[in-house]
Amino acid sequence: MPALQHYRPDSPAADIIAALENDGGVVIEGLLDAEALARFRAELYPLLDAAPDCQGDFYGYATRRLSGLIARVPTCRQLAIDPLILQVMDAFLLKGCREYQLNLTQAIRIGPGEPRQFLHSDGLMFPVHVPGSESMINCMYALDDFTGDNGATNVAPGSHLWAEGRQPDDGEVVPAAMPAGSVLIYLGSVIHAGGENRTDHPRTGVVLSYCLGWLRQAENHYLAVPRELARALPERLQRLLGYFVHAPNLGSVDGQDPIALLREPAPGPALFTEFLPEEIRGPLAEARAAMQKA
Repeated sequence: MPALQHYRPDSPAADIIAALENDGGVVIEGLLDAEALARFRAELYPLLDAAPDCQGDFYGYATRRLSGLIARVPTCRQLAIDPLILQVMDAFLLKGCREYQLNLTQAIRIGPGEPRQFLHSDGLMFPVHVPGSESMINCMYALDDFTGDNGATNVAPGSHLWAEGRQPDDGEVVPAAMPAGSVLIYLGSVIHAGGENRTDHPRTGVVLSYCLGWLRQAENHYLAVPRELARALPERLQRLLGYFVHAPNLGSVDGQDPIALLREPAPGPALFTEFLPEEIRGPLAEARAAMQKA
């Protein structure tokens, strides 16, 4: 029976990359320690508790989803630029672009009774084939233990190497079981699905995905992350959000690198901030205070 290989954060990156090339998916256990995991849950769970259930065959009916996590969930800002994760992204995505970017940030809570999502590959959202390169790669962070019973992501190892159109047999699909604090990295071309939750408790994970820098992102980060907050983020994260020119000249503003828009003197208080959700107003206030001290 196929299986996904498991590693630790101090494992050689070359081993993780080799396993990903071979299987299309790999688990890194313990990427988040107990303190970071508790902080992540404290930031995210109240927002998911208030989110409605999805309504759709693909998105589920007992599943809750929340996007815009760079603005809403501070822990995601550090995860997005984790050095080990970016080393893996470099190895795959730089084969097809000069610079890559964040594609999507989304929390997914699969509730009790939700059936398995239909098997698919996320790379299909981009109707283009890039020889020798993936168009996108997903990182699924486990905030709860992922098990075969509670909705762990189902993966068909090796399916990124199959002939186009081939579908897996049941014996070729395995649950990505992993303890909370782990991350499942899987290629956009790998066949996978959200698992069936046969327990009485929800299963929560967070996807941060990356894509080639010349593709349109699934999530519009320029609007999802207010510019005032973007100004206060690390430059590496600013560029992952899309504030860069993909050489030679894709994405410029008046012929200039758009990151310059984040380096101008900060404007006065943003208009109409009282109408923004509290989870966004808070980070905006923190960012403004930090800039005033600088």
